[in-house]
Amino acid sequence: GGGGTATRRQMRALLRRVVVASCPAAAASSAVRHAAVPLRRPAAPFGLARVSAARLSRREHGMSTIAALGTSAPLTGDAATAYDALTTRLRKLADLDAVEATLQWDELVMMPDGAAEARGRQKAALAELKHGEATSAEMGAAIAFAETSGAGEGCAWRAANIRDARRDYDDAVRVPASLKAREAELGARGYAAWHKSREANDFESFAPVLKELVALRKEFAAACADEGVKTYDYLLDQFERGMTTQRLSEIFGELRRSLAPVIKNVLEAPPIEQHPIFAPGAFPDAFPEEAQERFCRAVATRMGFCFDTGRFDTSVHPFTGGSGPFDVRITTRYDESNFMDAAMGVIHEVGHALYEQGLNKDQDGLPVARALSMGIHESQSLFWERYVGQSLEFWEANLPAFHENFPVAAEQGVTALDVYRFVNKATAGFIRVDADELTYSMHVVLRFELERALFENELDVDDLPRAWNEKMTELLGVTPETDAKGVLQDVHWSDGSFGYFPSYTLGAMYAAQFFRTAREELGESKFDDAIKSGDFSRVRNWLRDKIHAVGSVYPSADELCLAVTGSRLDPSVYVAFLEKKYKTLYGLE
Repeated sequence: GGGGTATRRQMRALLRRVVVASCPAAAASSAVRHAAVPLRRPAAPFGLARVSAARLSRREHGMSTIAALGTSAPLTGDAATAYDALTTRLRKLADLDAVEATLQWDELVMMPDGAAEARGRQKAALAELKHGEATSAEMGAAIAFAETSGAGEGCAWRAANIRDARRDYDDAVRVPASLKAREAELGARGYAAWHKSREANDFESFAPVLKELVALRKEFAAACADEGVKTYDYLLDQFERGMTTQRLSEIFGELRRSLAPVIKNVLEAPPIEQHPIFAPGAFPDAFPEEAQERFCRAVATRMGFCFDTGRFDTSVHPFTGGSGPFDVRITTRYDESNFMDAAMGVIHEVGHALYEQGLNKDQDGLPVARALSMGIHESQSLFWERYVGQSLEFWEANLPAFHENFPVAAEQGVTALDVYRFVNKATAGFIRVDADELTYSMHVVLRFELERALFENELDVDDLPRAWNEKMTELLGVTPETDAKGVLQDVHWSDGSFGYFPSYTLGAMYAAQFFRTAREELGESKFDDAIKSGDFSRVRNWLRDKIHAVGSVYPSADELCLAVTGSRLDPSVYVAFLEKKYKTLYGLE
C-alpha cells in the first residue's frame, strides 16, 4: 500500500490484509490507502476470447492456463522500441515499490520504536518520488507510444501490461492534489478517533469522523470514476476489479439464502466432541513456543515455501510481505494457550506466499506479474488453510510431526481426527476475525449490506450501531452487547477502506471452485491420497500453472475463474462444500 494511486500499490496492501484487519497501529503507521482507482472496463487482451471459448476442452485435457494464452509473437521496429521504453519505466516504478515494501516489512518486524519519525520522513520522500514517476509526462508518452505502435498485438502478456499501465497512469493523474492531502489528514485522524472510540465503547465519538470518511469516498468517486459509475461500484472495483454492486448483491444474496439454513442446523446440533488437550488452560505446557515454531517451519517447508527467496519471522500480527517473487516474507505469532493460532496462520500466510513466489519471473516488475485481485489472492491462502489445512488428510500427514514436536499430545493420544474436529468446530460469535469457516461469510455479508446502504443513501452513519445489531441477530442469532464487539470492531472504515470486506468471502468462494476443479483434474482419490501422504507438490504445481504464473493477464477474477474452472464465480459450489462437510461432521446426514 503506499499512496493508493496505483493498482500495484493496492496489491501490496493486499499482502498486509491481516495487518489491516487486526493491527490498527500497523495499519495507521503504514498509511494504507485504497481510494484513488477509477473504474474502467478494459477490453480483454489478445487471445482471451479464444481461451474462454475453449475452456471445456482445455479442462478435459488438463491444458495449462499459460499454454492456453498462446506464445508471444516477436516484436520489431517501432513496436519493439515502444514496448522496451515502456517496460523500462514500469520496472523502475516497480523497483521503487519494492523499496517501499522492504521499508514496510522492516517497520513491522525489525525497526526500533525510536525510528518511527525518521521512517515517516523516508516514506514520505519515497511516496513523492513514486508519484512523480507514476504521473510523469514521459510515462504517459511511453504508454501512448506502446498503444499506437501495436506492441500489444499477438501477445496476451504484452497486451495486459499495456492495458494495466494505462489504467494505473489514468488512476494516478485523475486524483486531485487536494483530495490526496485530505485523505492523508483524515486517515490519521480517523484511526485515532476509531481507536479511542473502541476503547471507550463510544460510537458517537467516532461518528463525525466516519461521516467525513464516507463523504470523502463519494468525492473520490465523483472525481475519479468513469462517467455514470456508481460510488459503491467504484469502491468495490478498487479491490476486486470488475466487480459491481449488482453482481455482488446477487452472489451474496444467494449465499445468504442457501447458507443460512445450514448454519442454523449446525449451530443447533449438539457440539462435536473435543479432546481435552485443546481446552484452554488444561495442559499449559503442551505447546511451547519453540516447538510451535519448529512445527510451523516444517509445515511451511512441506507446503513448498522456498526459503531461498523467502523469510519466516515473528511479528505482533501475522502478514505476508516482500517485494516480488524473489523476495517473499511471512510472519506469524505464537500463543502457548492456542496452538492453532500459529499453525493455521502459517498455512494461510504460506498460501499467500506461494502465490507470490509462483508469479511469472520473466515478467517481474511488470503489471502482469502481480496479483489479479484481492479476492484471488485471498483464494490462494484459503485454498491451503481451509480446503487443505482443515482437512482430515492434512492432519493424518502431519500427525507424526505433531507428536514429535508436542510430546504431551502424543502422551494424551491425540489423533488426526481429534485435531480435525478441533479446527472445524462451529460457533456463533460477535467477532469476525475469530469466526469459524462456516459462519465467517455472514460477517462479511453484514458489512457489505451496511456499506451498500451507506453509499446508496439508504442508511445514515448515526444508525449504523442499530442496523449492525439487527443484522447480527438476523444472520447469526447473536446480538453484540457493546459497540466494541459490534460496529467498532474493525479498523477498515477508519481509513476509508470501504469495499474491502467482500474480498474475504469472494476468496473463499473462488477457492471452493479451484479446489473442486483441482480434484477433478488430478483425480479425486489421487488428490486426497497425495495430501494424506504429505506430498503437496501436485496440488502446488496445479495452482502455480493455472493461477500463480498467470498473474493479472486476465481482466478480472471472474475471467480467470472461467478459464480455470469452466464457469464464473458460482456461490453454490462453496455452499455445497460447506453443507456436505458440516453435515457429516455434526452427524446431520
